Amino acid sequence: MDLALNNAQLLVLQWVADGADLDNPPNDTFKTSAVGLQSRSLVDLDKRRGHWSIAITEAGKFYLEHGRHPDTEEPNPKSQSSPKRKPRAIERGTASDQTSEPESPPKPERILKDETIPLPNQIRRPHKAVREIVDHKARLDVPMEQRQRALLILHALAQEAIRRGWEVIANPSTFEKDPWNGRRSRVSSGPDLFSIDAGDTPAAIRLRMQQKRVDHVPTEKEFADEARYKWRSYPKYDHVPTERMRLEVRTGSYDALTLDDTLATRIEDKLLRAVEKIEQMSVDAREAVERRRQREIQRLEEQRRAEELRKRAARYGSWAGQNRSNSSTVTSCDTARWQTSSRAFAVTERRGPEHEYAEILREYLAWSETHLEESDPFRRIWLPQGERPDVSYDEWQAWKRQHPQH
Repeated sequence: MDLALNNAQLLVLQWVADGADLDNPPNDTFKTSAVGLQSRSLVDLDKRRGHWSIAITEAGKFYLEHGRHPDTEEPNPKSQSSPKRKPRAIERGTASDQTSEPESPPKPERILKDETIPLPNQIRRPHKAVREIVDHKARLDVPMEQRQRALLILHALAQEAIRRGWEVIANPSTFEKDPWNGRRSRVSSGPDLFSIDAGDTPAAIRLRMQQKRVDHVPTEKEFADEARYKWRSYPKYDHVPTERMRLEVRTGSYDALTLDDTLATRIEDKLLRAVEKIEQMSVDAREAVERRRQREIQRLEEQRRAEELRKRAARYGSWAGQNRSNSSTVTSCDTARWQTSSRAFAVTERRGPEHEYAEILREYLAWSETHLEESDPFRRIWLPQGERPDVSYDEWQAWKRQHPQH
C-alpha cells in the first residue's frame, strides 16, 4: 500500500491536527480523504450511530513533522562529492579522428504500486454477508477446488471495507418449500453475492469463472430437428468456463470494474483496485446527486422567472387594453360632434338666409364652434389610467409571440 499522501489528504490531515472543525471542512471530499488516512493509521475515525468524529494519531503527528510515514525508511542524503573527471584519451600533440559519443541518460526505474490487501489463511469471524455464502457455497459459480480461495477473497474484501468504516450489505439466499415432500431448500438470490456501501451508493460484488467462446457441437437430436424442420434451432457458439477467476464490482450495467486472473497476476494481488473503485463509485454518486440538485434549482428558478414574466405581461395587456378603450371612446364622441356640425354648416351654406331655420342654425353653428374649441382633445392630454407596468412594449410583444395560446 502506498503510504505517501497527496495534497488533498495532507490538507485534511493538517485540518484534523488543528482540531477538525466539522462546520468548516477543508474541501468537499474530506470524508473520502479521511478514510484514506484511517487506512494508513494516521487518524482514528468513528462513524457509528450517525455521528462522525476524527482524531489524529501519533503516526499522523509524525507524518506532519517529518513529511513521511513512520513505517517508511528515512531517505539517505545524496553524496555531495564532485564527480571525477574522466582522463583524456588523447595525449598532447596527437590528433584523433574519433569523436566521443554522448552518454545516454539512465532509464527511469519503474515504480510498482502495491495493490495487495492482506489475505488471511483461513476465515475467522466472518461478516454476516460472507457467512451467508459459507453456508450456501452453491451460490459461488466456481469449481469445487476453487471455493476456498474465492471465500478468502470475499472475506478479505469485506474485512477491508469494515476497517474503512464502510457498510457491508448481505444478500441472503431464500428458502423454498417443496409442495410434494415439504422439504426446504436454499435458492440463490442472484449473481450479486453482497454489496459494499462507501457512503453514497452500494457496489455489488460478483465472483465467477471467466468464460471463452467455442463452436457449438450439435447433438444427434439437434441434427434430426434441423433435417426435419428445415431450420437450425441450436446456437452457433457456446460459452464455457475457464480455469481463471473473475471478480466484478459494479453499480449498474455500465459502471463496473473487472479483475481477472492472468498468467502474471492473480485477483489477490489487485484487491486494492476494487476498494478504490468502490470509493470512487461513492464519490461519483455524490457528485451526480449534486448535479441533479443544481439542475432542479435551475429549473425552479427558470419556472419562477417565466411565471413572473407571465404576470407582468398580463398586467401590461390589461393596462394597454383599458387605454385603447378610453381612446376609442373619446375619438368616437369627437367624430360625432364634428359630423353634426358639418351637416349644420352644409345646410346653412346651401339654402342661405332664406331658410326657415337659418337663424337657429347660425346660433347652433356659433355654439358648436365654441364647444368644439373647448372640447378639443389636444387641449387636454388623457393620461393612461393605472400604474404603468414594468415591462416594455417590445418585451410584451415578444412574450405574446412565444405564448400565442395566452
